[in-house]
Amino acid sequence: MYKETQKFRQPWLWALLVYSMGVVIYSGQLVGVAIMLLVMALFWFLTLQTRIDQEGISYRWFPFQSSYRLIKWSTTEKAVVRDYAAISEFGGWGIRFSWTGMAHTVAGHHGIEIKRKGKKRILLIGTQHPKEVRTILSKEPLPVI
Repeated sequence: MYKETQKFRQPWLWALLVYSMGVVIYSGQLVGVAIMLLVMALFWFLTLQTRIDQEGISYRWFPFQSSYRLIKWSTTEKAVVRDYAAISEFGGWGIRFSWTGMAHTVAGHHGIEIKRKGKKRILLIGTQHPKEVRTILSKEPLPVI
């Protein structure tokens, strides 16, 4: 079984959040400070957790989802690791929608593209370990193209 946990730890994101907090503190808005603290806590604790096992590929956004969402191998037409352009393909990172499908990403430009049987749209789940995931997908006796 493969497990991966991704967190929002990009320096540019935290610089933006700290700068925004400084602006709110400078303006003296206590409600704004409370909101910014909540937003910063959200980004600190939010994690994208991914599992690959004999059942399929599962993911969840902790702490918002208590259970994993499973894409079973029996409903999967293909699952491949590919490079993607977060901004031009999906408009950024996070839970994103586009004409081609849906993405669950935290950072970077590598993801597991999943094409489900009978569906036109894809599901992309970001990964920080593309080589390891490629190896796992190629070794498992899974219906992967």
